[in-house]
Amino acid sequence: MPNPFTPGPIDEDLWALTQYLLKCGDLLDDLNRQPGEASHRLPDTVRTGSALYRTSLHSGKLLAQSALSDAATTVDGQEAIAILRRLTEATANAAARASDAVSALAHGDTALAERLLEQSRAHLNRTPVAVQDVSGALLRHDGRLYARELAARENLGTLPAVKVSEAQRKGLAVFARGEAVLHTSADGTREVVAPLAARMRATTVDALVEKKLIALTPLVQQGRYGVRLTAAGVQALLSAHPAQRRGPAATTPMPVVANSTARRAGARRYRP
Repeated sequence: MPNPFTPGPIDEDLWALTQYLLKCGDLLDDLNRQPGEASHRLPDTVRTGSALYRTSLHSGKLLAQSALSDAATTVDGQEAIAILRRLTEATANAAARASDAVSALAHGDTALAERLLEQSRAHLNRTPVAVQDVSGALLRHDGRLYARELAARENLGTLPAVKVSEAQRKGLAVFARGEAVLHTSADGTREVVAPLAARMRATTVDALVEKKLIALTPLVQQGRYGVRLTAAGVQALLSAHPAQRRGPAATTPMPVVANSTARRAGARRYRP
């Protein structure tokens, strides 16, 4: 039977969106600092509006890919779709305000153009972080699908399930592919080194280790460990009841470094 779903966004698509957003933010910042008459500012404003329009189109394409993929079948995938929807709306609104600014400058109204460009910049406030949230949500979505396939192959359905918190459920979903790396410092504090889209507290990692839901394998580099789910961890992930989202997803949780979402294309995708 053919797969009814289309492939969702890959990491290179999300990386490109991050770069577009950062570039548009820089262009708007430059415009807001740029003095001079309307005629001198008009060409740069037109270029910025065009860049925002292209960014909006790219975000809309990723939204469509996510909505048509299997992402809608899990809570984490639905979160990714919701964030992309907010991103598409934000970039479209930013492009519209920049277009209005072009019109204002064409009529010599620099004061109105400045207000419109400030509004355009506000729509992009911290949006690059939202792209990282999309990547993390898709990572958890893929992890759950992988755990489902693994449980079916190894007949793990009869194992008793360990109850986990929502933070622990998300951690299990991130680790489900077995491609994660932890770093343990001299004082015993653990942090997730890979995948880069994973963000969790050290206490969450410690709880998963203590409950024997993940197993750690020492790596060549001192203090680093590979992570994989145990059979109990797979069952706990599949038996967990994800917290239902309330209201629209926030797109601005915290600042992000520009290259923090760059990973190899398709790294999340499960290939049996």
